[in-house]
Amino acid sequence: MTNNNNKRKVFVIEDNKTEGMLLKLCLESIRNITISNFVLGQELLNHIDERPDIIVVDLMLPDIHGYELIKKINEKYPEIPVIACSAQRDINLVAKLQELGVFNYVVKSESCIEYLQKVIEDLLMLIEKKEENDIHI
Repeated sequence: MTNNNNKRKVFVIEDNKTEGMLLKLCLESIRNITISNFVLGQELLNHIDERPDIIVVDLMLPDIHGYELIKKINEKYPEIPVIACSAQRDINLVAKLQELGVFNYVVKSESCIEYLQKVIEDLLMLIEKKEENDIHI
C-alpha cells in the first residue's frame, strides 16, 4: 500500500533516541520510503491505522515488551511485516517471535544497520511482487 506520493511507510520503534536517529538516517537512504520513529509502544499503536508497509520493533521498550507489541500489531493487521531488532540473543525468544511470524530478527551490532537496510530493501521488493502477483509473504 503506497501513500499518495508513492512512498512506502516504515514505522521504527526504538526507545534509545540516539539509536532511533541513527536507524532513521540510515534507512532514509532507501529509495521511496518515509520513516516514522516512535519511542513508546502505545505511540506506535496510536498510529497503526495509518497502515505502514513495514514495522521495525525494538524488543526492550519502556511501556511494553516488543513481543507483546508484535502480538497486538498482528491481532489488528497480520499482513503488515514486522522485523524485530534487539540486542537480545535468547534463542527461545527468537523462536517465540518466529511463531508470531516476524519477517526477520536482527541482532543489534555494529553492522546491524547495514543488514537491517538490506532486509528492508528485500522486503520492499517482496511487497512489490506480492502486489503485482497477489501472492502472500
